[in-house]
Amino acid sequence: MKENLDDVGLAAKVATLLALPRVDRALALQLMRDNFVNWMEHNFKLSSNQTEQLEKLPAELGQKLGTAISNYLMQDNVLQVQKDEKKDEDPDFTAFSVYGLDEWLDGETKAEATPLYIRIAYRNA
Repeated sequence: MKENLDDVGLAAKVATLLALPRVDRALALQLMRDNFVNWMEHNFKLSSNQTEQLEKLPAELGQKLGTAISNYLMQDNVLQVQKDEKKDEDPDFTAFSVYGLDEWLDGETKAEATPLYIRIAYRNA
């Protein structure tokens, strides 16, 4: 089921992934590792602006995000994502911040030491 790309939808998708048996979760997350942008498009209801922003995402960053998020969720951690609400129809994208990205690329990091946190902010939010 496609979720909205907002705090509630992101939390619901994380909860759905964490509820899967480990084998099924690993398969679902392998798809994220293989192509983060396609995984996002397949799992979230995206506006044309959101799709455009995802398609502009540098390939290396998409690969890192897919790997780090997959590793984080495979260790039963709840991914924290904060996305600003839009006040107008077409806000300008201003910031995409990821804390702990490089630390989670190898899958050996512990969440107590380095959580993975993503923040998406918009101008005029």
